Amino acid sequence: MPSPLAQQGADSEQHVEPDVSNPEPERMDMSKTLLRMRGFGDVSFNGSDQKGSTTSFSLGQLNLFVTSDISEKFKFLGEIVFESGPDNFYEVPSGRTNEFGVDVERYLLQYSYNDYFNLAVGRYHTAIGFYNTAYHHSTWFQTTTGRPLLFQFEDTGGILPIHNVGVSASGRIPSGSLGLHYVAEIGNGRASRSPLQDEPVQNEVDENNHKAFNLALFARPEAIHGLQVGFSGYHDLLTPLAKPPIGETILAAHGVYMMPNFEWLNEVVLVRHSPQDGSRVFNTTGFYTQISKRWGSYRPYFRYQYINAPNNEPIFPDVGLRAGPSVGLRYDAAESVALKFQYDYNQLRNQPGVNALTLQLGFTF
Repeated sequence: MPSPLAQQGADSEQHVEPDVSNPEPERMDMSKTLLRMRGFGDVSFNGSDQKGSTTSFSLGQLNLFVTSDISEKFKFLGEIVFESGPDNFYEVPSGRTNEFGVDVERYLLQYSYNDYFNLAVGRYHTAIGFYNTAYHHSTWFQTTTGRPLLFQFEDTGGILPIHNVGVSASGRIPSGSLGLHYVAEIGNGRASRSPLQDEPVQNEVDENNHKAFNLALFARPEAIHGLQVGFSGYHDLLTPLAKPPIGETILAAHGVYMMPNFEWLNEVVLVRHSPQDGSRVFNTTGFYTQISKRWGSYRPYFRYQYINAPNNEPIFPDVGLRAGPSVGLRYDAAESVALKFQYDYNQLRNQPGVNALTLQLGFTF
């Protein structure tokens, strides 16, 4: 905001009449829109005893969060992320590990009719469970240094369709003090034909005519402030190359309790892949629980997580078993700066367990 002195100087400038000799057609009044931008970033120092790994400083995602009030009912939301490393988890880095790329992670035109009906069109975070819509691409908002294994992004080896391109409707359900809400989504779903080449999110072209749909219901009862419980069901038809079509069903349930100084997050997911040749059904199960308590600027936390995928899983064959605890401490050095220290242990199937340490500085600007 300009100082009173600067404003007085601006007011004293000579007024200049606009040139109307060559009038242009009437256009939208740009003053009616309000463009806002926030930035988020993080830098980490990490290392592990996994064979072949090195201790490194790492630049995290540089996240630009953009919103605009187009009108009273219409709003725009965008999330533009710059990050290092290959765009696809399955790519062979071949010298590309340290390159920076850019992704448009969310890209939405939102229409709000009332509390009971809101519509969003574009690229969104799929409403599977709780974590995926509560925490987006900034580690600064998260208590821990990273997302649970269940909700890792697709391009870093995650097992869920974290992003989708399509239409999402959401709102409250008249239910009194029970506080029921719904989310209904339809979109392109995940890519499955060529993991070595394809972008995991089908931003422009769907590989088949079948659309993925998701329905989520959750409750925020007034009697227990901070509590949310809910479940979701997702279904899609995948058509990988040289394999029969595969039905994908994802069921998720969550119970979370979040207060300013205390949080307890619990989620469980079942991913079911059913090839249409009737050969067999592949069930992948996973869960995590996370608890933390804040004392002043310090917030110690604990998380245990588990994923168990069959060895010959047709869509994500490299996941296998991953399980183990994480213990850490978050210190809020300032209102917009957080320092985190975290230890992770990962148990792997038919491999030695991995110990890892991460020191992370997260910030917003």
